[in-house]
Amino acid sequence: MTSSLYTYTVPTYLKGLETLTLILKKAEEYAKENNIPLSEFVEARLYPNMLPLSFQVQSVSNTSKNSVARLAGTENVSMEDNEKTFEEFYDRINRTVEVIKAVDPKLFEGKEHTEFHVKIGSYESTFTGESYMNRFGLPNFFFHLNIAYAILRSKGVPLGKLDYLKHFNA
Repeated sequence: MTSSLYTYTVPTYLKGLETLTLILKKAEEYAKENNIPLSEFVEARLYPNMLPLSFQVQSVSNTSKNSVARLAGTENVSMEDNEKTFEEFYDRINRTVEVIKAVDPKLFEGKEHTEFHVKIGSYESTFTGESYMNRFGLPNFFFHLNIAYAILRSKGVPLGKLDYLKHFNA
């Protein structure tokens, strides 16, 4: 039997990474059609004091792979947060997918109530596997995926609701 932690996280993270790839591809097409340098999107922000698209892509990657490692009890695979081109974004996403797919679903079994401590920057908390998934891992993943979508939309990329949702329903 596959753990609910696996069932609710791994497929969702993989679908979200597909969505991220799709919206980046649409941004690339839009930039080409409109003679916009892709570098304009890489460092684009929704507001001056918010972090850029590059950070959002890195955070979608980090949140998904780190959450899977925490929930499965495996070693986190570290990646440098230095991507500055769309090619590097795609490479990062592909490496993240490989890392997530390599984790054995059986490692999630029985971890719903296992406690662990998380420290991210100045934020610290103790979670169970289930509370981490519901209150931090998935919400944080969707936050950064949504901000990436919003940044690209704010730059004129013709994205619609189905561009965001279609991979989650495939």
